[in-house]
Amino acid sequence: MESNEIDDDDIEAFLVESYENLNQIERDIIELEKASVNGEALVRIYRSLHTLKGNCGFLPFPHLESLAHAGENLLSCLRDRRLAITPEIISTLLQTVDSIRQILSQIAATKHEGDRDYSALIATITQLQETEQTPEISQLPVNTQVSTQTDTTNPESVDLNDEAESTIIASESSHIRVNVNLLDRVMNLVGELVLTRNQILKFSNQFQDPSFSATCQQLSLLTGQLQEGVMKTRLQAISIIWQKFPRVTRDLAIADGKEVEVEMQGGDTELDKNIIETIKDPLTHLVRNCIDHGIELPSQRVACGKPACGKLFLRAFHENGKVNIEIGDDGRGLNAKQLKQRAQELGLINAVQANSMSELEAINLIFLPGFSTAQQVTNLSGRGMGMDIVKSNIEKINGTIEIHSQQGQGTTFKIKIPLTLAIIPALLVRSGGNSYAIGQESLQELVRLETQAALDKIEMFYDVPVYPLRGHLVPLVDLNRVLQLPNSATNSETVSIVIIQVDNFQFGLLVDTIEDIQDIVVKPLGKQLKALSVFSGATILGDGSVALIIDVVGLANHSGVTAKKQLLSQNAGNSQEQQSDRQLILLFEGPQGARMGILLANALRIEEILASAVEKVGNQYVLQSFGQILPLIDLHQIFLHSDRHLLEHQDMGEIQIVIVSSNSELSVALVVDRILDIVEEPLIIKGVPSRPGVLLCAVIQGQITEILDIEAVIRIANPYLGAGGAGGAGEAGEARSMGSRGSSGGR
Repeated sequence: MESNEIDDDDIEAFLVESYENLNQIERDIIELEKASVNGEALVRIYRSLHTLKGNCGFLPFPHLESLAHAGENLLSCLRDRRLAITPEIISTLLQTVDSIRQILSQIAATKHEGDRDYSALIATITQLQETEQTPEISQLPVNTQVSTQTDTTNPESVDLNDEAESTIIASESSHIRVNVNLLDRVMNLVGELVLTRNQILKFSNQFQDPSFSATCQQLSLLTGQLQEGVMKTRLQAISIIWQKFPRVTRDLAIADGKEVEVEMQGGDTELDKNIIETIKDPLTHLVRNCIDHGIELPSQRVACGKPACGKLFLRAFHENGKVNIEIGDDGRGLNAKQLKQRAQELGLINAVQANSMSELEAINLIFLPGFSTAQQVTNLSGRGMGMDIVKSNIEKINGTIEIHSQQGQGTTFKIKIPLTLAIIPALLVRSGGNSYAIGQESLQELVRLETQAALDKIEMFYDVPVYPLRGHLVPLVDLNRVLQLPNSATNSETVSIVIIQVDNFQFGLLVDTIEDIQDIVVKPLGKQLKALSVFSGATILGDGSVALIIDVVGLANHSGVTAKKQLLSQNAGNSQEQQSDRQLILLFEGPQGARMGILLANALRIEEILASAVEKVGNQYVLQSFGQILPLIDLHQIFLHSDRHLLEHQDMGEIQIVIVSSNSELSVALVVDRILDIVEEPLIIKGVPSRPGVLLCAVIQGQITEILDIEAVIRIANPYLGAGGAGGAGEAGEARSMGSRGSSGGR
């Protein structure tokens, strides 16, 4: 039969089975290298090559048949223990696998096996067989995993393992292969059924017919069960990706001159096939990154007191409706200082930004486009996908990626992704008269405020409204303003805020009304809307109307709220360049409504505390914060010489706004009446200090403002504090570092 007469279905079936066999062969060969004479693995490899060769007998693929036959003969020698396993044999077997894969790819593309010559490889395989010997048992590497059956029978008895083969055949009989296009079509039909179910349920609410309502509920139940069943048919174990990592690890380790052991857990964790396809390349890049950049050379590891063999680990598990994937190593870890220096060399940040960065921000520099630690392009690094593309691809499927690294101990990449993208639970909201959907995986909580309470609590920082939420200042994004929609809730008595998590950053989305959570069917956007980064798709609601699905990452970037995290460092750069002209100043209301301020460089963070959290030690009021005991200084006592006592004369449930400030020796907490703003203005002196504790007076935003002298305020409050009674410079330095992270996140 000529190749052009081969039925397409026959070729497709041949390729599917051949690729499955080939993947199993490759895994077993890697196991042979680690475990030596593993009888079960040898039998599997032999049978797989035998099957591949046999299938070629029905198809005109003589090159492939000859190559598989040569490999089968070599495996026969190994299986019968006439030949000892050596690194050369392992490498030759892997080269055979690669060559077979090349032929299969050629067949898939052209229906022909091509004219590539594999005679040299076949000759090498044959030569290895000619050196066969009968090694003594004592010369064989010990393998505790070899089954008793293989060890206690004669060489020919291995072929008698027909029971195992029968079991495998009985297991193909319990499974069938289904074309993926058919599954996609069934999934689309189920999606339409879900939409129809939603419409009927909404329609049923208009009637008071118990029988009709019961029927609708039964329809909803069956639809849900059908949806779950169809989604399961599209699920694949993540091991389908992981199965190639032992080979990738081996090749990279040899090329790098390293020793690496792979540890995999949770390979049976399942995801939707489309998600599997999307994350395959990003996960492969992370594995290469861990081996190439993370794990040290054996000599370096031994010098550091580590085992010469490094460890690469992959873990997957379900948690809170998402799939968690962790890829990490026990290598050198990330050096924040070196990352900042490299980013400056590449022109991605300036020196001022680098100096003001926290360690976490420095580590996340590796996600910047164009960032690379490789000094030159090699076969292992510097080509193809960068870490920015890894992050982008994960975010496209509504996933997140975080880095946890400890210098000298290793690095772990933690990824969270949804199980499927076709049908997802989502929160429905309305703004500007339109409906929008937000994926449930991004939701943190919902906040409803009375209008007056919202006006009292929402403040302005850097022209961005922020809402204090349990000690954190959450930036707010007005959906109507971002989408340029009319505000249809101007007379509403409540303000609705959806708290959304983006990476490790929160923001609040202001909407007109919050409706409910329901399963929605994700539809792709049309060509006209694909360029809009704030939307990731659309869905049809129960009333037949269309709701756009909000891309929370795109919305955060479009609104500029993520840029506010870097605002302090950017403004620090501007202020250094124009230090003589402008300063960042934190403004607040002091005693008797006095307008006061401090240089932002002296402000660590802003907190709200309960008065009940204040304690008194001797004559000093203190507060426990971030592992420190901070002295509290009440500005009423400083400037009004008031005998007001924080504990005796205040409601124990009252919320106090505290500004934590620091001089060069210690950290303190200033109790103020109200935060006003953070501004960047010229510090123009208009008058001498007005009273003790004031550094100077300046006109800021057209109003006279007293700029406090922090060290003078501390001396007035308690002279003993300045003598180091409340902690040394080391504690202040630690608090400053923590505070800078907290402040940048809130502003």
